[in-house]
Amino acid sequence: MTLDLDLAVKALGLAIPLGGIIYTWFATRQKDVDEAFTAIGKRLDTGSKRMDQHDLDLMSLQQTVASMPAKEDMHRLELTMSNIGGEIKAIGAHMGAQRDVMRRLENVVTRHEDHLISGSGNK
Repeated sequence: MTLDLDLAVKALGLAIPLGGIIYTWFATRQKDVDEAFTAIGKRLDTGSKRMDQHDLDLMSLQQTVASMPAKEDMHRLELTMSNIGGEIKAIGAHMGAQRDVMRRLENVVTRHEDHLISGSGNK
């Protein structure tokens, strides 16, 4: 009977630590798995927010590009600016001619004034 009792004590001495080891392994394993899933969930949420922000940035960029003038619009604008430049040159030439006419008129008026002033001083 002492052999059975001695064997039972030894078996119990072995079973209790083994039971503790197994319980601890399962308990910490579940905790580690829960922490890993929580960490993965946070990373997925962060990635989802970043992808949403990238999507908004892409839509904004697409709207900006869509509102930009096309090649044909820029060509038309270049032609129009060229035409305006030609018209400004024509206006400049016309203004130069007007300036020359005004100089001649000023000379005529100055001569008339000089004639009237000198003519009134002789009498």
